[in-house]
Amino acid sequence: MQIEELKRRLEAEGCSPMNYAIESRSSDAYCLMHDGHKWEVFYSERGLDSDPIFSSPSEADACSFFLSHMLKQEHWHLVGVFDSELEAKAYEREVIRLGATPIRNDLPETILGTAKFRVFVAGRDIHLVRNINR
Repeated sequence: MQIEELKRRLEAEGCSPMNYAIESRSSDAYCLMHDGHKWEVFYSERGLDSDPIFSSPSEADACSFFLSHMLKQEHWHLVGVFDSELEAKAYEREVIRLGATPIRNDLPETILGTAKFRVFVAGRDIHLVRNINR
């Protein structure tokens, strides 16, 4: 597998692009980079890179490791933010109707001054709900 196929597979599997970076760095994300000699996988947090968790001169091996590593994680996608719990529950019913599993993770009033009701889906379910009208 090469970089372009890796990108397609991550997208198809519903991996959140916020959790990874390929051939670049991102904050609070796993990164796959080539330094001119070897491919490395590492975690970058607030501009600081951790020690590599994988290193290889082979692009194919690095891509395979990266895909496997990313698929072991749960990838949440925020699909709705609502001012009322009633709206959030209606949206959850639509998500379920489409065959996806909603995940609620609300923000209490104490955080923003007003409560926010958030609906997420995980992994491939993002493909099922991408076109819901809100």
